[in-house]
Amino acid sequence: MGTGKKIGILINCLEVGGAQKMALQVFDLCERYFDDAVMMIIDSTVEMPLHPDPPRAAVLEKKLVSLSRLDTRSVTLQKLLRFPQQYLNLTAAARSRELDVIVSFEDRANIFNMVSLFTGRRVISVRHPMRSVLAVKERLKAVLIQLFFRMFSHRVSMANFNTMGSLDEFRELFPIPAQRTGVIYNFCDHGQLRRMSRLLPAQEDFHRLAGQVFIVACGRFKPVKGFVHLIRLFSRVVSRRPGCKLVILGDGPLTSMYETVVHELNLERQVIFPGFQDNTAPWIEKAAAFVLTSQSEGFPNVILEAMALRTPVVSVDCPTGPREILAPEINRKETLNQAVFASAGVLTPEMQKIDREHQDGAALEPLDTSEIIMADALVTLLNTPEMTRNYRHQGYKRSLDFKREIQEKRWISMINQVHKTGTIKG
Repeated sequence: MGTGKKIGILINCLEVGGAQKMALQVFDLCERYFDDAVMMIIDSTVEMPLHPDPPRAAVLEKKLVSLSRLDTRSVTLQKLLRFPQQYLNLTAAARSRELDVIVSFEDRANIFNMVSLFTGRRVISVRHPMRSVLAVKERLKAVLIQLFFRMFSHRVSMANFNTMGSLDEFRELFPIPAQRTGVIYNFCDHGQLRRMSRLLPAQEDFHRLAGQVFIVACGRFKPVKGFVHLIRLFSRVVSRRPGCKLVILGDGPLTSMYETVVHELNLERQVIFPGFQDNTAPWIEKAAAFVLTSQSEGFPNVILEAMALRTPVVSVDCPTGPREILAPEINRKETLNQAVFASAGVLTPEMQKIDREHQDGAALEPLDTSEIIMADALVTLLNTPEMTRNYRHQGYKRSLDFKREIQEKRWISMINQVHKTGTIKG
């Protein structure tokens, strides 16, 4: 478009994930809007298409650069040993492309961006609340992340966040001036979601659900998603709303454990595991409610997608994102101890972090308070048609604040101002 700017997007890898999806969307935007754009991945893993449209994906693939042959399964020590090679390859790629701005996503890519010999503008994009990230990292990784951010955050032209909660937390941990920080929310492509919702899966599980009331959740089968809590509390839901089903889309290392919990609770006929779905939109659109039980999120895109598909949302008030999306009227610092039927969805208190993953018979323990509150909120929603209709309307209306066009303009404005001044004023 003759803007005179060349932009690099840097990320750890392209495994399936929300940060990767957003990085690819920003890459596509920059390639369309600026003179040139390149996607640089530190490791070689590519698990997702570069764009939903195959011809467009083919165009973007020509501008994909891998900085090493490592993949996501490589251990921390291997990654440390390859750091010099990746570092030099990043510097060479930036120089050969004559990049003006590098925008990085995720911690390791952000660290590479901060410490590189690149002489242009650096934008780091922090996609998760840092305390939650550090809490689940290996000890060595957590120490290194904190060290690098403390030492090199002064080199950042702009630190971008996808929630105000993450921004506040970052500034409590690391020395970065307020004028070098800002928030651009993840965006939602309403048109693409509508198209995807019409592509009904051939899977028998989906068609058996026709005309039935079901709740849906989705995500990787990892502890952070809280699906053990969800299965447990669903036993209370189904006792009060017989016939209701629970559908959990996804797969991962805890699949067999979840199946065991379902068996222990005698929920085999009520809980369905259709597996990983490339297209979750039809499942979400047909559901009576979408539920999120995560211990932490960066920005839960799936909540936004559910709202855009007019499906009511019940979510834990985990850090970060659900409160800012569903209940912007509530103070971010306020602690919830009961369900809140907010303007755009239902919020319930954070799940009590009890390790049930390796305890025999733990599924049969009495529900804790947080599980009971969410179960009762779901039952209230399912049994109140007027409330359901209201959240279908209000949730959709709120999702329009995150329209693709609005957030894309903010990305373009931010990159333009960083290129011009080095930081954003105000």
